[in-house]
Formats: sequence, C-alpha cells, structure tokens
Amino acid sequence: MKKLILVVLFVTFSISRSFADMPVEFFKEEVNIKLGKNTATIKGLYFFENNSDFHIDATISYPFSVDSNHQYPTKIKILDPRQPLRFTKTKKGIKWMLHLDPNGIMKVSVEYSQKVKGNTITYILTSTKFWKKKMDKAMFTIETPTDFPKLNISLEPDSVKDRENKIFYFITKRYFLPEKDLKVIW
Repeated sequence: MKKLILVVLFVTFSISRSFADMPVEFFKEEVNIKLGKNTATIKGLYFFENNSDFHIDATISYPFSVDSNHQYPTKIKILDPRQPLRFTKTKKGIKWMLHLDPNGIMKVSVEYSQKVKGNTITYILTSTKFWKKKMDKAMFTIETPTDFPKLNISLEPDSVKDRENKIFYFITKRYFLPEKDLKVIW
C-alpha cells in the first residue's frame, strides 16, 4: 500500500513553500464563538480533502491568538469522526497528525476555551492564505448573552438574531481567502 507523508502547516512563520500543488485541501470551516465575561469558547469544524490516490498522514498545525490580551487556551479537544486525536502543544498553537484516505474527505472538530483580558477576541484566519486556495465556504456564528455589550466585528454579519436570551451574529463567506483575522470588540 502506498503511503505519502506530508507536512501541512498553518503557522505563518513555518511556511516556506506553496500549498497550491499539494493533494490535501482545506476547503471549509464552520466556527462557533461563544463570548462570556472574560472568556471565549470556540468550536470549529474543519473539512480537509485528499485529492490523491494515496493514503496521506498530514501534520496539521492550528494557531491560537496568544498575546497580552489572549491567554493560551484551556480545555482543548480535537476529534475526528471516529475518535479523539492526540495533539502536541506549541508556543502559540497545537499540532496533530491527520490520516486521510485516498480521495477522501475528513472532518475534524476543534474545541477550546480561552481567557481574554479586556474587550477583544481574535480568531486567526490569515493562516488560510498558505493553502494558496480559497475556501469553498466559511461560516461563523458569534453568540453572546442578551445583556452583553454590542459587538464590533471585523467581518460584516449577514444577519443578527435574538433568541432564547442570546444574540447570534451569523457570517457566511463563499470562496474565501481572508486577508485579516476575525476580531470581535465589545
């Protein structure tokens, strides 16, 4: 059985080559950001596709915004449809091995909580540019309690809904190659 080992990295400073010709594509993300007092809980579902006839084991690096306003996340979980995935912590992120079957699609769920100082949260989007291809679709939902201050969001919401004592901000982007990170200020 043929096996191809790839290193696929999101981290900006670690990339030195183009992903344009690689057989693995990152083509979709669905992200929920739940804001609370000094805390953000992120739940993301990420879609990868292997466009080759080979099994591929790809090292995926996932960056966090870690700075004076964002502490390193806690309660980190990574799941593929079959099982929890082991990961390694890095200075500003995590990395894990993802197995992709030939011509297969893999969904990976990443969940974490992050303490924030002040009134800003940053979700890193700009690392997507190193795939050298637009995502087919990116969907973001930002959730707050109804008594939370009004949000200023760097990506314009498509709609805002108030239900069950919560406010939901919905953002959908098609053929998306972000030039800036998602910032939410309150």
